[in-house]
Amino acid sequence: MHPIRHWELFSAKELELANLYICILDTKINSVLQFCHSTLGGGHHGSTRTARKVLDCSLYWPTIFIGVYQFVSTYDKCQKDGVAMNRRHEMPQQPILFCEVFDVWGIDFMGPFPVSNGYSYILLAVDYVSKWAEAIATKTNDAKVVVDFLKSNNFCRFGVPKELISDQGSHFCNRAMTSLLHKYGVVHRVATAYHPQTNSQVEVFNREIKKTLQKMTNPSRKD
Repeated sequence: MHPIRHWELFSAKELELANLYICILDTKINSVLQFCHSTLGGGHHGSTRTARKVLDCSLYWPTIFIGVYQFVSTYDKCQKDGVAMNRRHEMPQQPILFCEVFDVWGIDFMGPFPVSNGYSYILLAVDYVSKWAEAIATKTNDAKVVVDFLKSNNFCRFGVPKELISDQGSHFCNRAMTSLLHKYGVVHRVATAYHPQTNSQVEVFNREIKKTLQKMTNPSRKD
């Protein structure tokens, strides 16, 4: 039996449309890596492409990138086949940056929109690895809203991230935010006006949410 079938609770198309990933058990990780790296379809590629294959199968686990790197770098056949390569043929060595699920979040405000039930803004946060998005409607776009959102919604549900990316707005760059991020050891990366694409994940979701809202609201735009 095809090994991946054990964890396919939904069809690949359904998982893709729903943006769902199945978190597999530790006991299944090795067989998944064997399939995605060592079989004929795996191709014995490097850690990045192997990890991509795992994610394309809608599978993941919290330390997927570290696990894939360790598996590929210690796989005997790949190491033996590559033993003849000398330093003249090697690519320049660069430190490997491990970024796991919920390690890096982008955050941004949308609005102001026409007031509905007292709300006129949407605060959106997107995880850069899983593309998981969290959004809430807010009445204002001030620092207190952001701090409360991070503490009560993100930090307690997904854990404290390593980095937070935002624009230069005063609701993100202020004393309260600096104090919060310093307390939890979170690095704050600010997208400049000359390079707003730094926070690209949030910008993409902003556009998608705006399209969805336009399709769902009445022409009066009051609901």
